Amino acid sequence: MSKENHFERLAEYFRKSDKGYTWILGGAKHFGFHPTDKKVSEKEALLLMQDLIGEKLSLSKSMKVLDAGCGEGVVSNYLAKKFGCKIEGITVLPFEIEKARLMAERYDVLDLVNYSLMDYSDMKFSDDAFDAIYTIEALSHSIDVRKTLSEFFRVLKKRGKIALFEYTISEDEYFSDHEMDILNKVILSSAMDGLKDFRHDRFQGIVEDIGFRDVKAEDITQNVEPSLRRLRRFALIPYFFVKMLGSQENHPNPTAAVEFYKMGKKGLLRYNIFTAEK
Repeated sequence: MSKENHFERLAEYFRKSDKGYTWILGGAKHFGFHPTDKKVSEKEALLLMQDLIGEKLSLSKSMKVLDAGCGEGVVSNYLAKKFGCKIEGITVLPFEIEKARLMAERYDVLDLVNYSLMDYSDMKFSDDAFDAIYTIEALSHSIDVRKTLSEFFRVLKKRGKIALFEYTISEDEYFSDHEMDILNKVILSSAMDGLKDFRHDRFQGIVEDIGFRDVKAEDITQNVEPSLRRLRRFALIPYFFVKMLGSQENHPNPTAAVEFYKMGKKGLLRYNIFTAEK
């Protein structure tokens, strides 16, 4: 599948999903982190997930950071405002750039953030350009995960850190035929072509093969489960009609919200934080 075709599917997916992300998540494109010791709102959970990025990367004012797959700038603007670090946000979707810059104005961080149209598998940055790199539910959209990780390695300074907030899935044989059919339809329609490289307990080996060291994987599925449950609740009625019409491929978000929730309860999907150092 060509890169052009992939980017077209990616753009179509996010255009179709834009209103839903705005209505349900305030423009964010990631799940929230719910502590096990207290109940928080979804808005608070989203901020806690963003705080985790700062924690895992030990962000500070002196750092230059790459947000690879920055979306509308929700995460990067928040982190720049909170930690004072300089952040380069890149995306392959032009309409996200404008939204990210407008948000930067509202956050008063135009001197700290910059947004560019760029493929994270083929970046224009020089070697050793960043102190830290993060993705949050964006790396699964890569059509060549190993190439993308190699680019991360190239542009990261020695002893720099990466934090990847991403899903993993079980091996194919653990999925039923129905589950695999749904998985493939969602992957195709949401342009998550890289997802099948994200296998439980194996993805960190890919990161190590690229050259990263001290690779750690933290399963936070239980902390994300309340967000998954909330999305499932929103999606149940729309998905009833989607399923009845057999149009899951054309409606990946309600399909994933309902079907992936069930898969997650069976352990077929996890939500992880991968950290490593160059």
